[in-house]
Amino acid sequence: MGFASFFSNQARKPTGLFGRFVASQIFKKGNAEMNAFIHESLPIGDNDHVLEIGFGPGELMHAMARRVPNGRIEGVDFSDTMLAIAQRRNRHHIRAGKVKLHRGDFDAMPFDGRRFDTIISVNTVYFWPQPEATIAKIAGLLKPGGCLAVGFHEKADMQDSNLSRDVFRFYSPRDMEALLATCGAFKTIETISRKGKTKDLYCAFGTK
Repeated sequence: MGFASFFSNQARKPTGLFGRFVASQIFKKGNAEMNAFIHESLPIGDNDHVLEIGFGPGELMHAMARRVPNGRIEGVDFSDTMLAIAQRRNRHHIRAGKVKLHRGDFDAMPFDGRRFDTIISVNTVYFWPQPEATIAKIAGLLKPGGCLAVGFHEKADMQDSNLSRDVFRFYSPRDMEALLATCGAFKTIETISRKGKTKDLYCAFGTK
């Protein structure tokens, strides 16, 4: 396995010592701009129930927990390594019952009738094996008027990176809006952007 393939698979699912000590720091720093952009752009209320798909080191949910004094943040990630790191980062919020973390594959996870005001995914859409099915499941978990926010980097910027095309699927803003439209559940779909230090930042919103 070449380094591009190894790193791409670690980006998808961090494991082992590399995931714990290297990938986690890369993602913490690399996602900081995107997390800040999403956090500032999200219309979250004090009582909202929020779900993050692929929470990684748990930085975004740590920030969001302060914005929902009467609400809850849940997260799902299939990396044991990221789960352990996110649990440490959010330990006070977890003890207070504000944050709840799940280990597993979002596509296969039952949610037992729970519904969310906001569902977020930051830099994970590239790895979804069946993106249309994932979007449909997300739409079904949103309350009426709920919002999906998908943070991503644009296809043209990502294609210049040394990443495996067998692991990553790249999207343009138009591609992303078309993906959100496949479920037919969103009344409005829009993409906003911000200039980043090395790559432009994009967030696609679907409102149910």
